[in-house]
Amino acid sequence: MTIKLIATDMDGTLLDPKGQVDLPRLEKILDQLEERNIRFVIATGNEIHRVRQLLGHLTDRVVLIVANGARIFENDQLIQYHTWDDQVVDKALKFFKGRECQDQFVVTSMNGGFVKKGTVFTELDKFMTPEMIELLYKRMNFVDELQTDLFGGVLKMSLVIGEERSDTVLQEINQLFNGHVQAVSSGYGCIDILQEGIHKAWGLQELLKRWDIKSQEIMAFGDSENDVEMLELAGIAYAMENADDKAKAAATDLAPSNSQAGVYQVLEDWLKQGCND
Repeated sequence: MTIKLIATDMDGTLLDPKGQVDLPRLEKILDQLEERNIRFVIATGNEIHRVRQLLGHLTDRVVLIVANGARIFENDQLIQYHTWDDQVVDKALKFFKGRECQDQFVVTSMNGGFVKKGTVFTELDKFMTPEMIELLYKRMNFVDELQTDLFGGVLKMSLVIGEERSDTVLQEINQLFNGHVQAVSSGYGCIDILQEGIHKAWGLQELLKRWDIKSQEIMAFGDSENDVEMLELAGIAYAMENADDKAKAAATDLAPSNSQAGVYQVLEDWLKQGCND
């Protein structure tokens, strides 16, 4: 099978348990992929600011699908985006009113991230360094009330509620919105709320059309429920050893865990073996 595109999630997949990228190792892989005209895509629930922070000088060498598919960047330039209908935004804000701080409710929008004043994030140290957490607080807009006219278009909403409440809250949200939005686990007790049909695989499909690549020519890596559509789309789909059951069920292969740099291992071995030769 000829592979023309590598797609990988970040947290729990490409990133190590401290939430870091091995930049020198990734750069060597990118050099070899570029020699073979194989594109490298990072598909993540993170927003563009954190991805740029993590990738540094490599940012413009990869294509970025951020906010779980809602925005796509090539050469670090926005090429496509998809925002929520205002009616759905209003319904979600009404639903979460009064519990924004408790549920660590975040609105990710074209105008940045918004949270209610008084919100304290309690789970981020599981996958972010103290420096990253500090920068997140600085970038976030803390407001008295979350209102639709602040956002300039909503990309996604998210919650940080802890793993013990995840299943209950996922079910609650998915029942309420009758399929207009979908709540999925993104790992570490976090939930992403996405507009129905907009996910990492949607972003990848837009790129496939742009580049005239077939889905079976994708190799993908992921670890969480929000990677399932991407893994199902790809011709070769690796779930990480540390992946949840839904990601593993959607995959065709298993990669070593992110603590063992599984994505790097698989790609280095594949390239060493001549990849598409």
